[in-house]
Amino acid sequence: MRRFLCFCLALNAWAFARGAEEEDFIRIWPQNPMVEFNGSVVLNCSSSCKAISLETSLKWVQAGTGTNWKAFNLTKVDQWTARPLCFARCDRGYRKLLRANFTVYRAPEHVVLNPVPKMEIGKEYKLTCQVSGVAPIQNLTVTLFKGRKKLLVKTFENSTTTEAEDVVVPHVFTVQKEDHGEEVTCQAALDLRPEGPLFEMASHIESLDPVDFPMDPNLGTPSIIETDTEITVTCDVAGVFPAKEVKFELSYEGKSLNPEVTASRDSASARGQVSFSSEGTHKLTCTVSLGPVNRTVERSVNVYSLPEPVLHLVPSEVIAGSMVMVNCTSNGPVSPGVVMRLKNNREILPSRDLDNLFVQHEVKTHKEDDGREFVCEVQRMIDGQHVVKHTAKSLTVFYGPRMNGSSCPDRLTWKEGDMETLTCSAYGNPPPTVECKKDGTSYTIGIPIPITREHDGLVHCCATNPHGFDEKVVTIVVEFFPPNFLAIILPMVALAMVALFAVIYYKYYTTQKCGKYNLKKPQPQREAGNAAEEKRLNGDTSV
Repeated sequence: MRRFLCFCLALNAWAFARGAEEEDFIRIWPQNPMVEFNGSVVLNCSSSCKAISLETSLKWVQAGTGTNWKAFNLTKVDQWTARPLCFARCDRGYRKLLRANFTVYRAPEHVVLNPVPKMEIGKEYKLTCQVSGVAPIQNLTVTLFKGRKKLLVKTFENSTTTEAEDVVVPHVFTVQKEDHGEEVTCQAALDLRPEGPLFEMASHIESLDPVDFPMDPNLGTPSIIETDTEITVTCDVAGVFPAKEVKFELSYEGKSLNPEVTASRDSASARGQVSFSSEGTHKLTCTVSLGPVNRTVERSVNVYSLPEPVLHLVPSEVIAGSMVMVNCTSNGPVSPGVVMRLKNNREILPSRDLDNLFVQHEVKTHKEDDGREFVCEVQRMIDGQHVVKHTAKSLTVFYGPRMNGSSCPDRLTWKEGDMETLTCSAYGNPPPTVECKKDGTSYTIGIPIPITREHDGLVHCCATNPHGFDEKVVTIVVEFFPPNFLAIILPMVALAMVALFAVIYYKYYTTQKCGKYNLKKPQPQREAGNAAEEKRLNGDTSV
């Protein structure tokens, strides 16, 4: 029982002290201050108790005092986790305590967007934004923009860091063709509202210039070429973007060809002149650059030499039956592997090699050999390909005129009154002159003439040239017919019969209508009656 009474007394005493303690107060203003690192702030501590003071490791000076308050100027807030304690001693021997919840901040010092490289369309690239010296990062938002579109919004609410630090924000994206010319920026925002300010800072602007280079360039050049030949070498690329930014390096054996570059919508081309002066295998190189992409193509060119063939016909103009010597040679040294041969337009001729530089063939000429072509040819195998040079000459064979049924007909049949043409020619070299006569009179050749009976008969044609003559007799038959008297008489007979019929009809008609007729005299009563009737019908006409 005694113990119970002691417990009740102790409980009453504690309750009394508790009530008195709750009547006392202590306050801090501002209780949640926003303070820039190394900045200053004034804290006001007010209390119903006495002996108000401040407990902190920060430097401070008293800024003012009153009946129940004191102001403390914290001159340099150089701690990221400062929590100054404001306290006061009350009359009953206890202390009232209250801590200020400091938010120490530092605005972003720099916002940097790492340089954006030249990009290749369809590939992934990393954009990196760096924000230096910022606190508290829990209030930081970093945003990456492409134009007006937000690529990334990064926040740090879950970070436990209290000190200022550098923030690195990466973002991986795939660049597309439509991104060409877009501007990329990074923006950092430290938002301390509503107690504090809003700090915003943006990086410099980076432009996106993606390129598309899907295919290797095409270097157009022959694989084999003769020495002392100058050609145009072409290097082309297709499907590129942007084509106007394509760069070319076109070289032969390491020496630039200083190409001329042209560009269209999605293709570009470089052209340069190159001269091949020495035999052997040489390299042509084309390097094409577009942004980060470089593509190189090489071609090996085998440069060879081949002498020019020379052809002689001795003589080149002969009379049929003469002999002609055909000589095939070259104008320079023959390289190993060179083959020389003699051909005509029909076959390879059997010939004899006098040495490596001379091939000879002898021909007995006929009139059929006129215009026959002979070819002197040199060839060589280079990298599995035949390279050939040739020269040709034609033989001229003179011979006398020849006429046959195809050049001058044996017989012609014409009709009187038609327009016909006499055609008669002859073979020969030089071309013969043809003259046709009938009964000593020259006959027109090749011109249409009206046919009469006088053209009927034999026409003598003669072809001549300096090497002889030939004759041909052409028989011309002119068909004609006597006049058709029946066709003339029948119309006349028909006309006469028509005239005779007309005369007979007229006579008959006049006979039937012409003659004497006896008329009867009228009777008196009938006449008086008729007169009365007439008067009745016509009325009385007397006045």
